[in-house]
Amino acid sequence: MKRDRLKKAIVGVLGAATILGAISGCSSNSQKPAETTTAKATEESKKEETSSVAAQSGSETTAAAEPVTIYAATGGSPKPFTFVDSSNQLTGHNIELIKAIFDRLPQYKLEIEVTDFPSIFAGLDSDRYQIGVNNFAKNEKRKEKYLFTDPIFVNEYVAIFAKDNKKAESINTWEDLSGLKTISQSGINITTALENYNAANPQKAINIEYSDEDLVLQIQDVEAGKYDFVLMDKPMFEYYEKEFNFNVTGVSISSDVAKDLMEEPYSYLIVSKGNEKLVEDLNQALKEVIEDGTSKEINLKWFGSDYSPSYK
Repeated sequence: MKRDRLKKAIVGVLGAATILGAISGCSSNSQKPAETTTAKATEESKKEETSSVAAQSGSETTAAAEPVTIYAATGGSPKPFTFVDSSNQLTGHNIELIKAIFDRLPQYKLEIEVTDFPSIFAGLDSDRYQIGVNNFAKNEKRKEKYLFTDPIFVNEYVAIFAKDNKKAESINTWEDLSGLKTISQSGINITTALENYNAANPQKAINIEYSDEDLVLQIQDVEAGKYDFVLMDKPMFEYYEKEFNFNVTGVSISSDVAKDLMEEPYSYLIVSKGNEKLVEDLNQALKEVIEDGTSKEINLKWFGSDYSPSYK
């Protein structure tokens, strides 16, 4: 009897152990997928964090690529190409145009400084300035020292005389101006052409008085008879004539004289040597400014006519 009870007790214990084992086994099997899912979620979370950090790092790298500062210099005259207005703001055709060009070049930041005219060239020589913006014409001397953009403005010159001056007819050769007195600024292409003529023709020289006087005052001096004539950009003269109603006349000059004043009938931005990539970028943006009509709008604002170069 005791043996039977002992057997039953042993069987009961074994049965309970089996049941507990089965329950434990089920519990273990049911937890494994949960653990796997948790592990996968953790792994995915880590991947997302890594991806987020990489994206943030890429964003920081982009932010770190600051635009390159380009320094441009202007003499702040002549009006309306470049001047300081009554609000002490630098403005004018050339200034608005170069700003429009740089609006299309986010890789650069433009800073414009006003300096005296000779300092523009000194600054370009030392690369303190990368760009000169002063309605520059092209000549051999400048071509040796500087880079040029594509043309920014179609230009031509006239000789300004008082209306009662008998010479105010036509200028076919430099000799038509020999013995006359003019005023001009040192270092500009007009003065260089006058000096070249005088060097080659000392017996028929043109009398030059050097001055940094504003062009409006120069025209007034011609009007008053202080000087016989002054050479000037035709668009600029038309701008002044409309504003001040001078008692003077603008005389067309022959192609031979005009060629001595400028090799090509254009104005340019000049760039310091070693900045070929900058010139390439400027030219691309300049083409866009001309083709989308921005240059035309700027010209019409300042001159009433469009002097934009053509890419056709």
